[in-house]
Amino acid sequence: MSEFFRSPLSAEALEQLYYLHDGVGIIGPITGAKLKEMIESGAVARGSNVNLVGAPGWTPLDQTGFIAFLKGDGPENRAAPISSVPLSGARSSAPRYAGFWIRLGAYAIDYALTVLLVGLAGAIFAIVSVSFFGADRTEAFLNENSLVVDLIGTVIALGYCGYFCGGPWQATPGKRICGIHIVRTDGKRLDAPFAILRNFGYLASSLPLFFGFLMIFWTDESKALHDMILGTRVVYGKL
Repeated sequence: MSEFFRSPLSAEALEQLYYLHDGVGIIGPITGAKLKEMIESGAVARGSNVNLVGAPGWTPLDQTGFIAFLKGDGPENRAAPISSVPLSGARSSAPRYAGFWIRLGAYAIDYALTVLLVGLAGAIFAIVSVSFFGADRTEAFLNENSLVVDLIGTVIALGYCGYFCGGPWQATPGKRICGIHIVRTDGKRLDAPFAILRNFGYLASSLPLFFGFLMIFWTDESKALHDMILGTRVVYGKL
C-alpha cells in the first residue's frame, strides 16, 4: 500500500509535497506536515481532495492517511464536492520528477516561442519606426543601439517566464505542453519575481559547460544546480 494511504502516515509521507482542493480553490504545494497541521486546526474539511505532487489526479481526503488527523464529522466539516477538478483513482507513493530530456524538450519549445515573440516585437517596432522616421534613420538607430535591442529581447524572455511560471500553470507553455511544472520545496507557489529569479539561476547551471544542467542526470529528484540553489523541483503533472 502506498505511504499516501497508510494510517497513520509515515514520516516520509509527511515530508512530501501535496496540493489541497477545498472545494473553492487549490492550495499548495505544501508539505504533508503542514497539511497535517491545517487538518488538526480545523482549516480543512472532510470533503476536500488531496493530490500528491507528481501524481496524475486527486484523491478524496477521507481515502488517504490524512483522515486520521481530522477532528469531528459534523456538517461544518464537510466541503462542497469538486465539480471542476477531475478525480482520479491513480495512486502514487512519490512525485515523478522530470528528467533531463523532457526538460530539454520543454526548453526547446519555449525558446522557439520566445524567438517568435521577440521577432514579432521587432517587426512591429520596425514598421512603426519606418513609418515615422524612415528606413535610413531606423537602420542607423538599430546599428547604434544593438545593446538596447538585446536588452529588450531579454526583458521579453524574462517576462514570458515570469508571467507563465508565476501564474496558475506554474509552468511555461513548453513545460505545460510536456506535462510538467515547477514546485518549491518550501511549499509556496511561484510568483513572477521568484520565477524570474529562477531564470537567472540558469546562469549558475550554464557554467562551466552547462554542468549544472547535466546534474539532472544523476542527482536525486533530478535536480539541476539552480534547483538546488533556489529550492525548486520540476515534476510531472498539470495544474
